[in-house]
Order: sequence, then C-alpha cells, then structure tokens
Amino acid sequence: MDFKSYLRDRLVYILFYFINTFFVIVIMMLDLIIRKDRLKLANVVYAFLLSLIFLILMMAIDYMKKIRFYKIVNEGLDNSHNLEYIFNIPDHISKEHDVLKELLTTNYMIYEEILEKYKKNYKTQVDFNNRWIHQMKTPISVIRLILDNEKDKNTDESTGKSYESIQEEIEKLSNGLEMALYTLRVNNFELDLKIEEIDLLEIVRNVINENKNTFIINSIYPKIISNENIKVKSDKKWIKFVIGQIMSNSIKYSKVKESNDKSIIINFEKENEKVIFSIEDKGVGIPKQDITRVFNPFFTGENGRKYLESTGMGLYLSKDICHRLGHGILVESTEGIGTKASIIFYDGKSIYHL
Repeated sequence: MDFKSYLRDRLVYILFYFINTFFVIVIMMLDLIIRKDRLKLANVVYAFLLSLIFLILMMAIDYMKKIRFYKIVNEGLDNSHNLEYIFNIPDHISKEHDVLKELLTTNYMIYEEILEKYKKNYKTQVDFNNRWIHQMKTPISVIRLILDNEKDKNTDESTGKSYESIQEEIEKLSNGLEMALYTLRVNNFELDLKIEEIDLLEIVRNVINENKNTFIINSIYPKIISNENIKVKSDKKWIKFVIGQIMSNSIKYSKVKESNDKSIIINFEKENEKVIFSIEDKGVGIPKQDITRVFNPFFTGENGRKYLESTGMGLYLSKDICHRLGHGILVESTEGIGTKASIIFYDGKSIYHL
C-alpha cells in the first residue's frame, strides 16, 4: 500500500474532519452573532488552515508509524509463493495490527500443519504404489517365462494363438504398470536424473526388442532408416520411456488398421544444431479436431473411444518429460494415413549440461 492508497482509504475520515471544523466555526459565528459581534473572514481561513495542518501532521505520523507494516505486506503480495513474510510483520504498531498479525500467524500454522499431514499421506501412498508396482512386475515376468516354455512345448496351432493372445495382454499389463511407475517418479524428476551422452540407435533397438512379441503377433515391422551412430545429451532411462510410449502408440493404432503395410519407420536426422528423432506409422491416424489436444492429460479422443485401449497419459507424460529435459516434441497426423511423432534434441541448448 502506497501513500495514495492510504489517503484513499481515509477519505471518509478526512471529510468528517472538515465537516466537524465547519460546524465548529458555524457555532462560533452564531455565538458571536448572539453577542452582536462579527467573525472576520481571516479568522475563518486561519481556523481551516490550522485544522488542515494538524490533519496532515496527524496522518503523516500515522502513516510513518505503519509504513513498515505496509512494506512487508506489499512484499508478501509480490511474492505470493512464500508465506513466511507474516513473521516479519512488526509488533505493537496498534492493537488492530497485532490482532491481524496473530490471525495471520495462526492461519499460517494451521495451513502448515494440514499441508504436512497431506504430504505425509501422499508420500505413504506413493511409497505403497511404488512397492505394489514392483511386486506386480515379478509375477508378470514369471508368467512370461511360463508362457514361453509352454509355447515351445506345445505345437498345436490353436493353443499357440491362445498363448500369443495371453502374451499380448501381459505386455499391455506390463506397459500399464511401467506408465504408472513413471507417473509417480515424474513428481521427483530431479532426484532421478542422470544427463549423459546416449546412443539413440541403441535405445531404439532395446525398445524394439522389448516389444518384439507384440510386433510379431500383429505383423508390424519396425524399419530403422538411419544406421548412423547419433549421440545426444539426455537421461537414458527417461528418454527410453518416452520412445517406448511413442512406439507403443504406433503399434496400438497400426494393428487395428486393415492394411498389408503396417511398417513403422524410425529415422534420425541431424539439422544444424539439432537432432530430430521420428517414429512414423501407417496406422489409423488422429482426427483433425483431436491433434491439438493429444498432449492433454487423460485425453483419449475419438480413437480412444473407438478402440478402448488409450489411457490418455502416454503423450502427456512424454511431453512433460521432454520439457523437463529441454527437448522438443511434436505430433503430426493425417486421419486414415498415419502419424509421425518427433523428438527434437537441441545441441548445447538443453536445460541440463554435462
């Protein structure tokens, strides 16, 4: 609060002060009239000037007394994310200000107590979810091994297809757990980060290998256009998750399309001071009205409602992670023709450096 605001808040008091002065002068004039005397105009002006001087002096003293309070409150308003300014509010300015400070301090302590309680509950929930997800990954791995063994033993075509279907559902379950795990970890992103030079081709091959059963079952063929050994600065684990999510989407929306060509094209391009990594499929594509919303959390769009396999979180997490790593990400698509998702790695422009 500045001095103008201070005056504006006290306009009513100033008005009443002058009205009071006016009535005092009127009473003096009436008294003089009764005594058949006359009040000089100079005395009236003098009375008003004297009152004005005392008013200005009184308000100046009051403002100077409270200026520290206003200064700290203004700092608190400018920095609304930090509430500790409350403790810097000076004491004993007035009883009213002391009561206000006590109220603010009490509310702050209650807020801190409630916040701490929710933090503790949230941490407990996150720890439980982390443990539960890790525990679920173990039986999934065991089921995979059992399926692989049984599949090798059994040559019956119908049973083999059943095993393949079960294997595909297990992959979906595994991917879902992986996404849930990374959704929990992204809140503590900086604590789980290691920036280094990574080989993109190696990561892509690992992702393809992890999804090989899904590729085979759905007759989808990944094609790597560039064999150049391109290295970029990023976090290996996080960027692998992003590539995995994009690859998973490409598989998901390629397998539902009736086509003889279900290939997924993976390409690396080096342009000036950036590397563009892209995954392009020939799937069902994204409707024009949905393309601007694909990075929104929980947005599944028309395809999600039609094929019932989308969570709406894969691309949202991918964009969030790329943003935190200092990479760009974009999606281009034509409905019925296919989708191309690209990650842009900027040379020397990442927010993190080695």
